[in-house]
Amino acid sequence: MKLAIISTTIHGEKGYLPFDRLAKKSKFDSVRFFITGDKKSPPFDTSGFTCDVEYLTPRAQGCYASSEAIGWNKPARRNIALLRAMETDPDFILTIDDDNIPSKDYFDQWYRVISTPAKKEVIGIKDIEHSHWHNYLKATDSEIELYTRGFPIPFRYKDSTKVMKAKKAIPANEIGVFQGISLGDPDIDAKTRIVYPKPMPLSKVYEKNYVLKHIWSPYNSQNTMFSKKLFPLGFMWSTAGRSEDIYASYVWQKFLFNNDMYAHVGDAVNFQDRGKRNDLRDLNLEVETYLRSHEVWDEINKIEEKDSLKFISALIHSEHEIIHREKAFMHAFRHDLERILFKPHVLKARHNALHHPVSSQDHRILPNPKTASSR
Repeated sequence: MKLAIISTTIHGEKGYLPFDRLAKKSKFDSVRFFITGDKKSPPFDTSGFTCDVEYLTPRAQGCYASSEAIGWNKPARRNIALLRAMETDPDFILTIDDDNIPSKDYFDQWYRVISTPAKKEVIGIKDIEHSHWHNYLKATDSEIELYTRGFPIPFRYKDSTKVMKAKKAIPANEIGVFQGISLGDPDIDAKTRIVYPKPMPLSKVYEKNYVLKHIWSPYNSQNTMFSKKLFPLGFMWSTAGRSEDIYASYVWQKFLFNNDMYAHVGDAVNFQDRGKRNDLRDLNLEVETYLRSHEVWDEINKIEEKDSLKFISALIHSEHEIIHREKAFMHAFRHDLERILFKPHVLKARHNALHHPVSSQDHRILPNPKTASSR
């Protein structure tokens, strides 16, 4: 199996070297890094990597239509890394942050997750007016009840789900997104950090490696893997502030549910060493999310398209104010996707992913064309 790792950085290469050392020794047939720089990124030294790494400077990113539409100095720059990774036809794409620290068996965990059927599933246990939402941080050693960043406030404190033994084992080819859990300094919202300023490092997770279908949870982009079917929708939003990945995760889940597929929560577990941040500034960036994230989710939940490009078109035609702000970016991103997807070798891969999902046990994926020199 071929794995592509994508990210964006304003700190240079140092945060990725621990991942590189572990990836080189992993069971994956190949691991390749795609890192996008930003306008304020320092020089990126690739000489210390043992895996293949491709660093895209701001100038190099200009060959993609969506580059300027994304804007600069924001995490959504990793969308260019996503597009570049797709051109090399990997089997899975892993998105990471450079302030995360992998455990020694980090890639073994990932390999095991995508090679072993899931045996646990989240189910709804109460009749409620809205869809069921699941808080995966509940099963940690936190002193207080923590919610993941982006969990809609109207749906909090309404425990309506339970992890149970699945009626059947769920193979990896029925799962589109794998959300790894980050311990250490957790991915929670600024409101919680301000109300509870005491450090609350997480060190244990008691329930993991289960799947969800038609049950929702906000996912992020710091420790998250996509299977091939979800590649075209693996992008972050460009104008959503601190919810660029949160709103994106609503899209990922709805698209998967439309296609009778699952999301997965659990391994690989890593640790976040969160840098110093201004919580009041983050709070200001999150206010719209507190007030309106449930509206965005509701609009996305109305989309019934099963094709990724048609799903993007439905988003483009949405009249909801927050989604409408993404129109220019999504137009440009769809243009980039069409150029990539309809190359002959990628067209074949797209057909196979849509109609003949490849089992995680079958490593004989489509041949890897030499696209690296095509630009």
